[in-house]
Parts: sequence; C-alpha cells; structure tokens
Amino acid sequence: MAMDGAKSGSGNESGQPRRMSAGSASTETGFGDGVIARRIAYGDPALPPQVSIIVPTRDGERRGLLGELLEQLSSQTLSSFELILVIGDRRQGRAINRGVSLARSEFIATMDDDTVLGPTDLLEKLIATLEADPTIGMAGASTIVPAGSTRFQRRACHQIPRRFFPVVESITDSDMVQHPCLAMRRDRFLQIGGEDEELIRGLDPLLRWKVRAEGWRVVIVPHCWVGHPLPEGLGPVLRMYFRNGRGSAFAQRHYPERIFQLDAGRAGDHFAPQRTLARRVLRAPLRLASGFLLGRWIAVGTQIAYLAGYAREWIAGERPERPRQSVGAGH
Repeated sequence: MAMDGAKSGSGNESGQPRRMSAGSASTETGFGDGVIARRIAYGDPALPPQVSIIVPTRDGERRGLLGELLEQLSSQTLSSFELILVIGDRRQGRAINRGVSLARSEFIATMDDDTVLGPTDLLEKLIATLEADPTIGMAGASTIVPAGSTRFQRRACHQIPRRFFPVVESITDSDMVQHPCLAMRRDRFLQIGGEDEELIRGLDPLLRWKVRAEGWRVVIVPHCWVGHPLPEGLGPVLRMYFRNGRGSAFAQRHYPERIFQLDAGRAGDHFAPQRTLARRVLRAPLRLASGFLLGRWIAVGTQIAYLAGYAREWIAGERPERPRQSVGAGH
C-alpha cells in the first residue's frame, strides 16, 4: 500500500482520535556540558509510561517543527508515555544514550525533532509488535511523503534513495528502520551497548547490524508510517548531502570497522552489511548513470554533492569543524 501525503487516520472505538494532555516538564536534568534533558509526561501521570520516546534536538525548536511533533504526540492513543528531549548535544548517538539513561519504561523509541507522525495508534502498534514476538529486536515505521509537502519535496523524496518506503500490509524485515521512528526494548538496547557516541554518520546501519548480530529481527510494522521532510529547495538539499558526504568520509577514515553499507531502501533489498571495495567504487557511477537515464535530476544532484563532500573531506584528512549536520539527519 503506497501512500503519499497521508494523514493520521486511526482512533478509538468512536472513530475519533483520543486526545491526550501533555503535562508540563516534570524534570530537567543537566549533564554538565551545557546539554539538558527535559522530560514531558503524556496521559495519566499515575500510570507508569508504556514507552519512553527519546528526541535529540540541537536547539529545542527546529524552526517550529519540534512543537508540531509535540502536538501530534498528544493525539496518540497510548494511555501513558513520556517524551525525553535531549537538548544541545551535537552527537546524536550520545544524546540518545543520555535519554535512555533517564527512561522509566521497559520500551524506548527514538524520533527526530522534525518527525511527522502518521496514525494516532502508531506507538500502540510499535509496542504491541515488540510484545507479541520476542524474535523482533527493533520495530519501525514506513517513511512516506508528509502531508503538506511542496511539489519539489515530493519529487525529491521519490527520487533520492532511502527517502521513501511504502506502507506495508504485514510485518516486513527491512533495512529502512531508522531513527526518525524506531522502538526497542530498553534492556535489549543496553545489551547491545546502545548507540555509538563517536560517529556523526552511519548510526542507523550500525544499530541495525548490532541488533541482528544478537539474532533478533529488524522489521517495519504494518499500517505504520511517519514523514521525514527534506528541506525546501534544491540548494539546501544539495548542501545537506554535501555535509553527509563529508561526515561519511570522516567516519570511513577513522572508524572503518563501524561502517556498514546501505541498500537503496526498496522492499525486498538484500541486507549486505559490508561490501567489497570494488562494488562500493562502482556503485556511485552506476547510480549516476541510472539517474541520468531516468531523468532523476534531483537524485543526480544529491549524488554529485555527496561525492564532492566525501572527496573534500577525504583529501583534507581532517575532521569537519563542528559539522552542521542536524541531529537526527545521519541516516
């Protein structure tokens, strides 16, 4: 079931979403380096949270998009959950680990500060899937084009690899489970060592690999989706992929053993954590050729920008100075 610009559509028995109240920040924790964690309770405060949602954010605003996420969470149908905002940590993995250290639920979830939620029972479905099948180590949602996206953003999401994955009808093993919306049992997250705190790119494939190395499945949950919007306009998108290329080169130079390959994000793609150098070298010109032949000029532009960033960082041989890549964008 392919969806484009879908809106929330699930609710309670009356067919209407159950509106939840978001409590004020009950606690605020400082980490001594300017980073703070703010806990916000949703639902009945007398009940233990059914899931702890960790959201790393640079400034606690993300141009107003974080506020929209908080508003969408208030429509979720779980009776009680908590949101832990980790504000000011430039390392996404470290920010998530800090949030998990404060989590009170046996289940944790991650979202980006610009995630756009799909159905109102999204959290319920993710947690129910983990509870029902102990072989599943990580559950996530499909990625669709958010409602209200511009024509450019819609085209870009369908052209650029890994920006779109259709809604599925059954539990589907996939490499498209990503930080904008994933859930795990907290004890399993800790068992695999949590997130890597040094990488600035490549956290998604590394986390999936660690989960699978324990023998657990990584799946997309049926009828669950989120949106992860791209910037508006070709220039901002190209700059984002240039920064992504720099981050990838830095990671490849300094932490090659932690770098795992990404497929194109299509249903049925084969999981191949690490590929030969020859295949990796050939992949870039093949993708460019495919983009030219199909007239996917946005995809061609982002691939060139990524390669330019990669080459610049590799040749320079130095760490990006305070990389501007937004927390949560390293997928």
